Amino acid sequence: MDVKSELKKVYTNRLLQSQKEISSFEEALGNLIGLGDISVITGLCMGFDDDTEQYEIMFGLVHGIEHLYKENIEEGLYLIALAIPSVIDRAREWMEVLHYRILNHEQVRRIYGSVLSKLNDKTKEIIINLLRDIKSEDPTMFSNSVDEVLKAI
Repeated sequence: MDVKSELKKVYTNRLLQSQKEISSFEEALGNLIGLGDISVITGLCMGFDDDTEQYEIMFGLVHGIEHLYKENIEEGLYLIALAIPSVIDRAREWMEVLHYRILNHEQVRRIYGSVLSKLNDKTKEIIINLLRDIKSEDPTMFSNSVDEVLKAI
């Protein structure tokens, strides 16, 4: 299987506007997740798009990424973080969803702050702004967890 070709299928079909796009997206995603190779996470993140027409199917991408990094959380979070500057303009809502899930998982959240400290300043700033927006949108739910991550940077 050609990993680049499968990642391109995920990206090309990300809007999920037809049954053909849905089938191609799901097949390519399944092939990539089946590899069990964490290195595809950054490429998979390129498949997020806020204009998708099938939110339930796009959640398969969220779950697939989480599955890939469960054995190596630090590396997986780093690979997600690397993708954020490239995808945030077209997939801010999905980046928020990924961050809600990170923030709500104590073990993952604790690792995330140290991961962010290893990023270049531009990427770090984009993610810090995203975290601050999440905190201001729902301070009751996320204030403490965002503060915990920011403190660890």
